[in-house]
Amino acid sequence: MAATMLTVDQATDLRAKATQVLADNDLGECTKPSPTLYPHQWLWDSCFIAIGLRHLDPERACREILSLFRGQWTNGMLPHVIFSTTDAYHAGPNRWRCDLVTGTAGGVETTGITQPPMVAEAVVQVGEALSPARRDEFYREAFPGLVRYHNWLYRERDPDDTGLVTLVHSWESGMDNTPVWMAVSRRAAPISVRVLRKISGDSALDILRRDNKEVPSEERLSVTDLFTLYYFVDELRGARYDFHRVRDTTRVPLVQDLTFNSILVRANEHLVTIAEAIDARIPAGLRRSMKRTVAAFDTFAHNGEYFSRDARTGELIKLRTVSEFLPLYAGTVSAEQAAALAEKLTEPRNWPRYGIASVPVDAPGFHPRCYWQGPAWVNMNWLIADGLDRYGHADLATRIRRMTIEMVAHEDDGMYEYYSPLDGTGVGSNHFAWTAALVIDMLEREG
Repeated sequence: MAATMLTVDQATDLRAKATQVLADNDLGECTKPSPTLYPHQWLWDSCFIAIGLRHLDPERACREILSLFRGQWTNGMLPHVIFSTTDAYHAGPNRWRCDLVTGTAGGVETTGITQPPMVAEAVVQVGEALSPARRDEFYREAFPGLVRYHNWLYRERDPDDTGLVTLVHSWESGMDNTPVWMAVSRRAAPISVRVLRKISGDSALDILRRDNKEVPSEERLSVTDLFTLYYFVDELRGARYDFHRVRDTTRVPLVQDLTFNSILVRANEHLVTIAEAIDARIPAGLRRSMKRTVAAFDTFAHNGEYFSRDARTGELIKLRTVSEFLPLYAGTVSAEQAAALAEKLTEPRNWPRYGIASVPVDAPGFHPRCYWQGPAWVNMNWLIADGLDRYGHADLATRIRRMTIEMVAHEDDGMYEYYSPLDGTGVGSNHFAWTAALVIDMLEREG
């Protein structure tokens, strides 16, 4: 797993390629993840994109983050997609019809769910590239929307004050077909989908899908899994995206997601940093909720391992994924636990060659080229390396970043959405913006 750094010329060429990807995907005030498959604005994508943009144009990075608040709902939610163009999308605004439920700050159309709360991280990262005066100004612009969003997360998605936020759709996790979410989703699939899967299988139904025009079907969710997720959107829409109604009247899976709550812990820390920098006040109720999240985090643990939880049954979903290393990013484990996770991370089953596999290579459902069932993702590598740095494992963090850079540079024809952890082959959508942005950030960090 030794990683070699690129030559100066190679690094310069890679940075130029990444810069061009961001320019090509620029929509003006925001950035689409890719030219065809993802033609709108995604929440955590924009956060990762801004982290890279700060090295190119800090003011443009500020606009990337602030543009997210134009989609903020009146109740405080930041939606996972803001429909920014007229380009067709397989889960477009007509599937969600959120305009019948609420308005948005910018009068735009959105989805009815959220995504991992990376916004506060992005605000702080971008702030580091600004002058002190401009940073304070930027913090003051972002702070009210951040507080409203974090308040919404606890008020709407943790009504029982457990300290842990519950998700209502796998798209909220950002890890659409990770085994954890597919396990609970398939159990709740409608009868029609179960019958179709049994009678026809997935391949016979691929003609019905619209999300495989750029990426082969075998590299995405199965068609019956996709139709199940559409069904859950219908259920959420019928419940008017109200968590209490979703919990009480639908079969929609509810998950206390390990990755999401890990990112929330760190986001809360950043929110405190922002508040202190501008001498602003975080509401007392929100501060109490933030402390409960840290206190409750150990409930994800079982025999030294970390898992998401089925919020309907209360049981841990004991399927291993890359999420088990996100407590490093959260900073919620002891130094001894962090060392154990770092050692486990370097096992060939988790880190076979290029980056960290999203599912261990010896797991029954491992597929090196299928979305969140095995490929390595640049954003996961970035999050884990960030956590390792803060735990004092700087050498390992450097190895991850250098391996990621090598992985992306390995493909001459573009920057891909995800990569085979076995041979570094680029998979998924090409010309992918957060890959480009985070490669720029990693190149800057590695000098």
